[in-house]
Amino acid sequence: MSFLQLLWTASLLLAGIAVAVMLVLIVARLLIVRRARQRRAERRRLVPILISSARADEAALLGVHRDVIAEVTLELIDMVRGEERAAFLSKADALGVPKQLMRRLKWGSRRTRVLAAQGLSQFDQPEARRALYRALEDRSREVRLAAALALGASSQPPEAGELIKKLGLGTAEASLTAVSLFRQIAETRPDEIRALVLDDACSTSLRLVALEALATSGDFSLVTVITELALAAEDSSEALPRYLHALGKLGHPAARPAVLRGLGSHSMPARAAAAGAAGRILLKESADRLTELLDDPEWWVRFRSAESLILLGEPGIARLQEVTRSGAERARAAASTVLAERGLAG
Repeated sequence: MSFLQLLWTASLLLAGIAVAVMLVLIVARLLIVRRARQRRAERRRLVPILISSARADEAALLGVHRDVIAEVTLELIDMVRGEERAAFLSKADALGVPKQLMRRLKWGSRRTRVLAAQGLSQFDQPEARRALYRALEDRSREVRLAAALALGASSQPPEAGELIKKLGLGTAEASLTAVSLFRQIAETRPDEIRALVLDDACSTSLRLVALEALATSGDFSLVTVITELALAAEDSSEALPRYLHALGKLGHPAARPAVLRGLGSHSMPARAAAAGAAGRILLKESADRLTELLDDPEWWVRFRSAESLILLGEPGIARLQEVTRSGAERARAAASTVLAERGLAG
């Protein structure tokens, strides 16, 4: 066979392969479009069945893919409230939605596994909890956090120590998700979270997560500990503002030493947190310093100081009104703004 014949044969072969690939792609595209159309039709059939109060008719669901049932359930679940929600979840359970979500939690993509964990939080049943416990070993930290939050919302949330180990809390950067998780545990077992605050062996990041979770609990037994932590913290540390913020939320006068020290901090976040805390615990002796902070270089400190002077009552309001008449330009602006917001200008 000559070179030209070989080249011609190779060209025909490549052309045939290209045509075959193109045909395969066209067929695949047609199948995808057809399947998408079928899915849309299934969803239109399924939504009225799920939201109706009547029992699901098996015949009406014939041919509806289980994936579609799970997807539509997750989309609708947050739109249903009250008694209708209980009936909706019962119907979804009867249709096998939890089992489908458990399968997705095990085999799906990372986003699919996260959504499956969030969906399973709605089905507080032993099998779902076991699947979520297994997901605490997932290779993705995002999935582990989603599973932990789902378990935290259940009737049997996991132990704090177990979650610290599995989620790497205290070694990884604390997140709002971790704070939410500790808050869930604190609702039923506050002693576990309190123990983390009191444990000297705990890392600072872990203590801060526990503190934020308990900050609104009204547990005044923590005030002394947090005050000591705030007094021991370096002035420039990231932890100091969070300690002061927690003391402000607890609102107990025993926090006085830490708050007064914080008002003189060189750190803007610490000054702002201390200024806010001073008003919440009604620390009247802070009035002079709060008045000085109305002229602070940082707007947020000025605003927090003005707000706290309002909380101190008539003496604080009188100081603000005096500043609007004779204070420095920045102080006048801060005082006037807060007084106007509270309807006290004039």
